Amino acid sequence: MRLFRLRSSDSTTPDALDQNALVRLNSIVPTSTERLAEDAIMAVKFLSDHHIGALLAHNIFLVYDDVELRLLSKVRCMDSSILYSALLIGSHTGDLVAVGGTVCNYLCFWSPAAAANGVAPAFHKLSGHSGVIFSIDYHHPRRLLCSSSDDRSCRVYHCMFVEDSTASASPSVVQWLGVTFTLQYALYGHEARVWRGRILSQFIVTVGEDTQCCVWSKQGKLIDHWASHTGINTWSVSVVESEQSLLVFTGGADGGLSVREVEVGLTSPSQAILSSSVPPVGKPVRLVVVDEARLIVLAEGGLLFLVEHSDIPSWTLLWEDAALKQTIALRYNPTSQAVAVVTCVGKIALLTTTSNITPNWSFDLAVNCMEGLWADSGTLIVSGPAGFIHIVTTENGLLTLAGSVPLSGKNLWITAAARNPGALLFCGDRSGSLRVLSKRVIWKDIYVGMHVHGNHEVSQITLPEGSSDDSSHPVVTSGRSGAVIFWRYHLNDQDHLILERLRVIEPDNNSVEWVSGFHILHGHGNPNNFDQLIICGFRSTKFAAVHAGSGETVMEVDCGGGHRSSSCALFESSRTLQFAFVKTTGVHWLSRCIGSIGQSRFQLKEPLHGLQIWSVAASSSRTGSLVMAVGSEDTVVKIIRVGMERARLPVSPSVVAECKGHLSSVRSVRLSSKFKNCVYSAGGRTQLVCWACADDIWSENVVMTAEWSPYPVVRKQWSDKSLIDPDTRIMDLSTPVSFENFEILAAGSSDGTIRIFALGSPNEITLVGEIAPYPWCVLQVRLLLVGDQVLVLTAGTKGLIAVFNLTMPLRGTLSKLEDFGETEVFKFDPAGQSSLSVLAHQSGVDALDFVLFDGHLYIATGGDDCSICVFVMEVVSGEPLPILMSKFKMENAHSAQISGIKFLRGTHHLLSASKDQLIKMWEVDYDQKEIKPPGSSSLPISVGDVSCIALVERPATDRAPGDGLSTTTATMTTAEDDSVASTYLAIVGAGFQLLDISSWLAKIQRESPVVLHHGTATSPDLA
Repeated sequence: MRLFRLRSSDSTTPDALDQNALVRLNSIVPTSTERLAEDAIMAVKFLSDHHIGALLAHNIFLVYDDVELRLLSKVRCMDSSILYSALLIGSHTGDLVAVGGTVCNYLCFWSPAAAANGVAPAFHKLSGHSGVIFSIDYHHPRRLLCSSSDDRSCRVYHCMFVEDSTASASPSVVQWLGVTFTLQYALYGHEARVWRGRILSQFIVTVGEDTQCCVWSKQGKLIDHWASHTGINTWSVSVVESEQSLLVFTGGADGGLSVREVEVGLTSPSQAILSSSVPPVGKPVRLVVVDEARLIVLAEGGLLFLVEHSDIPSWTLLWEDAALKQTIALRYNPTSQAVAVVTCVGKIALLTTTSNITPNWSFDLAVNCMEGLWADSGTLIVSGPAGFIHIVTTENGLLTLAGSVPLSGKNLWITAAARNPGALLFCGDRSGSLRVLSKRVIWKDIYVGMHVHGNHEVSQITLPEGSSDDSSHPVVTSGRSGAVIFWRYHLNDQDHLILERLRVIEPDNNSVEWVSGFHILHGHGNPNNFDQLIICGFRSTKFAAVHAGSGETVMEVDCGGGHRSSSCALFESSRTLQFAFVKTTGVHWLSRCIGSIGQSRFQLKEPLHGLQIWSVAASSSRTGSLVMAVGSEDTVVKIIRVGMERARLPVSPSVVAECKGHLSSVRSVRLSSKFKNCVYSAGGRTQLVCWACADDIWSENVVMTAEWSPYPVVRKQWSDKSLIDPDTRIMDLSTPVSFENFEILAAGSSDGTIRIFALGSPNEITLVGEIAPYPWCVLQVRLLLVGDQVLVLTAGTKGLIAVFNLTMPLRGTLSKLEDFGETEVFKFDPAGQSSLSVLAHQSGVDALDFVLFDGHLYIATGGDDCSICVFVMEVVSGEPLPILMSKFKMENAHSAQISGIKFLRGTHHLLSASKDQLIKMWEVDYDQKEIKPPGSSSLPISVGDVSCIALVERPATDRAPGDGLSTTTATMTTAEDDSVASTYLAIVGAGFQLLDISSWLAKIQRESPVVLHHGTATSPDLA
């Protein structure tokens, strides 16, 4: 337990504070008053008699004074069950009631005031849950008590007190002795454990392991819910309540703090309104939304109706024709206000919603048709199984065939189309391919992108307005594969088109399984702002619309599935989203005002990952900011930028881009040293991916440019025993090195194999070599360039480190790859060729680093045995491998396994990180063969289960005095020389932390000044 106080300079006095007071964060500082209790503290409370009460995990109550935290009294309950949650009710020691949520699934009520000889009885045991209890809350004005549990429920009880009054003071101990509990309702709305429940004056709010935040009414009805964080676990919730809305603040395992405004009015405009109607004759077959109040509906028997869905829907028959029975497309053009009717035999009719003229079949293609689409206000695209694109233009109501272009295969037809004001026509087909047609004299293909949306149809193409750049134009496409892709195209005078993929947005599969289309809000048409995007699609039998920026579900309705006729439209003037569909014998439509979508929720602190972070790679950019790539168990790679301001203000990390495409967890990430704005990631299913940014600086436009994985082969040939196990994962990637005009990567895998990859460009990954598998998992792998030699340094679960020389086989393989564009994979057998292996630890090696200096190779390792080992090897010219000179070890360096270790360049200090949540600095004495800690060598960190650390230095020339504060500043003292380089330490695991350790390092070096030896004649063992 530790006390925090307000700074004396702050204008707000402690006596003036209340629950609504706003206190500046920097005015709250920790004091030196700290006490360690004998057990976990489950609840703590300031009492009115200048005391502090604390309830421990074994139902023991402690009383401290609120100045020096001196222990004044100790009382234990006769029921010593382990508590998972606790609540202290009351304001004075004499009327305090302790409520504990036990591991035995009941609530235990007792009072320290009823103790005799330091022991108090439990006067109530409230059962009902079938799991341990994680939180308790009591709301005295409503006399309600709630508890949340492992059984996925929140139980709400009404408390009836003897001699109850309406006074706001808490009930006395005597009243609690005679209380009667009545179950009001059990709330079931979470799919996993419920961590917190909070009672408000009108509502109840719960959060849980499924990241859902649920708002319940007085009657126990679920009125709103949303995914408040990514990954798993929303841990905490706090609510500010008003008459019109709730401000719900949540904190999650992803490290984020979010707030959402929930409208609580009875007539909230954001609520979706579902209506329906039945045609006077026949069953509805197809429909299309015309405007906010009208639909065009085709019914059985060839009947075409105009439906005005006001308070009392009206059906007006527009056209009756037997040929309408063959209709396959009913499309509305909002610009020309024309409806196109296309039949399966090629007949086309146009009708306008502003005219009373009876429509007729004005054009006949006389071909089998499967789809008809508007590409712009005057171009209609018709296609069918014959494999042709028919371009039909309309002018003054007259239809003309402008051209026909063959597709590349049979049974293909166009499923999406858009035309720019010039002569370019973008078409997407049912195989997921995207093609661009141009017309100089005749229409012809100038670009074909095969299966850009997988093997499923392209559902929508939009050419956003507002781009004034004549050389670069945006395109947005969506496909049933579940992705929205942003493109940028360039067209020269020779009709040579370059289509550049900027980024891919994929909605959560829990919301949308396959995408049917999208809408860009405000009509801004800015493809670089996906916060303005609403993605529409289907999940099982439901239609859903999701706001891409916030992840908020805009609309959800059970429409029967995507195979039924439906139509969705966004009306900018009223900011209304309307969805209409055919189900059973009626037509149904749903409207929702989306004026507050994306604005009712924002991040106070931006989240990172919701699951374990396995790897981080960092570098300093030319602008002085830090750029980091992090990979997580949630299969996502995120690019983070940390700006460095010169105003002595910390700058929080901001997520620049999210890279989604891994099939399984991401275990390792590395930044490219050869290619600009390029990052590599690897992990489960032996998948290696290259990501590249399309812009000059890191931005959200990051896409997958290359991928290597044997998994697709495995999926087709399960019986081939020689193929790689699909459960194999890449555990580590080496830092890329440039060799023979290629960038080389080494990947260590769980099957014991080390694979060598080469990249001549970011667009192709080539497997060039394999080191025969060990009978253990490879945990660490590094590539070393020693002169013109390429060495591989590895470590694994056996505790060994090994060094291999791959220069000869690698050089020959790369020569063939450069000359012929392909090569055979070389096989390197460590048993039959030169290699060096040394035992470092008793078991797994979880951390590895090296440094080359003055003809010597220095290697540091950290292992599961909590020890640090240092090796010194001499690099001899002409020898294929370095020669081991010395090895020394520091036993029990940490109290848990060591998962990160780094040499500090220019010193002989080591930095280590462990799962004991400590960073330690070690001085390496190469003369005495010792690893010893200098003064001030330990630094506590906030990241649990540390997986990896990364060091990055910011050159002194980029740093102004006092500049360089980051998320957390590990300041032990002020550095005397501000002109030295800044050093930053990124720590990842069950969270993320960034430290500026410049001042800490400066103090350590002052306390233990050293003269670098590193293999000079002053060190006998290295001479």
